[in-house]
Amino acid sequence: MKITKDYEGLKRAENGDYILEGDLITDEDIEIDLDDRLVVRGEIESNKSILANTSIIAGECIRAGGSVRAGGSVRAGDSIHADDSIHAGCGISAGDGISAGDDIHAGWGISAGWGISAGCGIIAGDGIHAGDGIFAGDGIHAGDGIFAGEFIDCGKRIFAGASVYRDSDDCEKTIQCKELRRGEICYGELVITAEGGDGDGETETAEP
Repeated sequence: MKITKDYEGLKRAENGDYILEGDLITDEDIEIDLDDRLVVRGEIESNKSILANTSIIAGECIRAGGSVRAGGSVRAGDSIHADDSIHAGCGISAGDGISAGDDIHAGWGISAGWGISAGCGIIAGDGIHAGDGIFAGDGIHAGDGIFAGEFIDCGKRIFAGASVYRDSDDCEKTIQCKELRRGEICYGELVITAEGGDGDGETETAEP
């Protein structure tokens, strides 16, 4: 299924957005080829992959049996899930959870109202924020701070505030959670909190 400006039911908003009322659901790949972001009021779901040259926004869920890849941002009012990977040139954000069977990679930040889970690594050019836990089968690398309302469980190494675009003094290096279940802190300051957000607790700093 290919979505272009001539797709049936697609409307153009004054700000340039392409608006689709209802859901966008198919068993096929969804290929989005537009000159501005696509806003779907309902959910976006494909049994295969969702591929966009721009940003994609869903009022509800985004689900893919393959990968989700966007040149811009990926944003959902509810959850975002891909059986394979989730890649966005800009940010990734969800009102609920974000999960991928493979890696999650965002050029900007990653934010979830609930948890973030990746079978492999999690990479963000900016910060990573989760209302619940953060799980990564491999490592976690963030250009800014990493904040989890509950736990962090990482199979390999963790880097926070290691941006290639800013000086060290301009990067937040905090890695904050209630419990670090696994993971080697290679760069950043671990803050264990009792309340998962008050910033008070034991600290441990690791810098190369």
